[in-house]
Amino acid sequence: MKLILTLILVCRGFILIAQECDPAMLAKLPGKWKTARQGSINNVTATDLQKEKTVLNTIYNMVTTDYKLEGVVIDYSFVFSKYGETKWYGDPYSLNMYILAYLCDPNDPEKKKYYVSVSSATNVSVMVNHSSNLDLYAALLEPDDIRGYLRMEKRPEKRNGYWYLGQKVVSDRGTNHETISYEYLITYNDTLPFLYLSRREYLLIQRKRLENSIKSDGSTSYKEYMDRIDKHLQMPEQELAKPAICMVNDEERFNGFVEEGTKGSFIAIKPNPDYFRKNLPLSSPQFFNLVFKVTTNYPVYESSVAGIEKSLDIQKLRAMLGH
Repeated sequence: MKLILTLILVCRGFILIAQECDPAMLAKLPGKWKTARQGSINNVTATDLQKEKTVLNTIYNMVTTDYKLEGVVIDYSFVFSKYGETKWYGDPYSLNMYILAYLCDPNDPEKKKYYVSVSSATNVSVMVNHSSNLDLYAALLEPDDIRGYLRMEKRPEKRNGYWYLGQKVVSDRGTNHETISYEYLITYNDTLPFLYLSRREYLLIQRKRLENSIKSDGSTSYKEYMDRIDKHLQMPEQELAKPAICMVNDEERFNGFVEEGTKGSFIAIKPNPDYFRKNLPLSSPQFFNLVFKVTTNYPVYESSVAGIEKSLDIQKLRAMLGH
């Protein structure tokens, strides 16, 4: 009897292994965390690097402890790198998680084998002291910055313990599997690490840019834009103090300001040096940027990103600021 029962169990196991795999079955397979190739390390002291690794390991442990991984392999890496000669208030570094699904082997005639996807557009990054979308760092802008300001699509929305930077489609727009991106900023006391550039500041930057263009090529075609800038600079101070909201395709000229939310517009911003605590080591987190990218209508990707997002405790991250 015992032998018969054993044979039944073996046969059932064989049937389970031999049956054709499908997405629902693959989504229930135990997931794995896999250390990706070491990210770049540049211009970071040994002392700061050790502390920064501790910060990222704390975040990694937060995710792996609270999130049960299924149906995917997550390649993760730590990156520590900064460039330029600007004034830094904190090193930029990050934990990057690339989410790869289990797929059936298309070369298996009976579709019984599975493998791990080699790439996907679905990933999560926890960035410390920088925001890739805004190109914002815990630092001043470089003196020779190409613009002299940064661009933001819309104002952040204050939520419970963080700033929501909005959602946008980043690839395959209009398809059934478009990839969306959404972001949070976690900051000191719900303040922001940047300031809105005033209209006056923007006009003076654009005027200087046009002056340099005139010097370099001697063209007179810029005169109408210079005249328009000078006319705007004569506006009442109340108007000039408003945030500069401009069109993306108008940065090499100046045709006027637009209303917030105009399609193709941006809000000009700049780092706020008064936000940063300047007596801290460069390894200390001064703000976090959480970036979530997920390919839609793939349940395994959507559930994985949702699980990681839930495991990233906002209050614990806030408590890490300034330490």
